[in-house]
Amino acid sequence: MSRGEDGVLAPRLRLGGVLARGAAYGMGAAVCVIVAVFIIDEHDDRSDLLEATTFLGLLTGTVLLLTGLFLWACSSREILRWRDFSTTRAPNEVVSLAAPALVRVGVFLLAPVPVAFGLGELVASAGEGSWLWGA
Repeated sequence: MSRGEDGVLAPRLRLGGVLARGAAYGMGAAVCVIVAVFIIDEHDDRSDLLEATTFLGLLTGTVLLLTGLFLWACSSREILRWRDFSTTRAPNEVVSLAAPALVRVGVFLLAPVPVAFGLGELVASAGEGSWLWGA
């Protein structure tokens, strides 16, 4: 990467790259949810963790992703990295910094939702006394 004539790192961020990185981080979070579920022994606690992960991830991730996509569209392809903060000249250029961050965090939060939902259904339908049910 190099700096352009305006001091901004080039090439600029692309939506596909931001989405891919957010999804990769989200899959890491999904692995953490799976590990946490099997560390917890009580069935009710397992179910509560998975329901909370599903609900909060879906709600918060959707809001952040849609907000980030809206800001991305408003910034007219002038998307900046956080490292380019010192190159901003006007307060409205901060939108160009926030857009990719919100998109990445939104996808990060949405990625573990299907894993948590599916695992929650498995835990809920497991027979009492099975290893999936818990202690």
